[in-house]
Amino acid sequence: MATMRDVPARYQGAMKQMMSKTSTKCPLPTQDVTLNLKNRAKAITAAAYGPENPDLPNTAYWKKKADTWDVTISDAKESRCGNCAAFNVQEEIKECIAKGIGMEADPWGTIELADLGYCEIFDFKCAASRTCDAWVVGGPNDGEKDESANYEELE
Repeated sequence: MATMRDVPARYQGAMKQMMSKTSTKCPLPTQDVTLNLKNRAKAITAAAYGPENPDLPNTAYWKKKADTWDVTISDAKESRCGNCAAFNVQEEIKECIAKGIGMEADPWGTIELADLGYCEIFDFKCAASRTCDAWVVGGPNDGEKDESANYEELE
């Protein structure tokens, strides 16, 4: 069974926040595009969030990711935001994302087309087809699992 000690120290605060029972208030980055972009940029520089366009081959990106994780390129391509434990796709978070997109666009169409969720580690709207070095097995967080059973509370 995984414990918080198994999570790298730099991600423990985010994991503790993710695992805690909090109110359903919308995270600020879902409502503020500038903050969302700032947090996404942090994920790009700190954890190699990408690839920029997942529909392209992105051979160099996936080779580097495979080398980082010491796996094959094929295996690296299986570790995406869409199956990361920090990828929140609960209905409440999707409603927050839709609210933040607003009516200038089709918010639900955008969420569906981009397969958007919310990265609980870096606090930004995230596409399921991308990945980063902070990828955590066991996702996505759809609210149906009792994820707190997998982690000990930090004392």
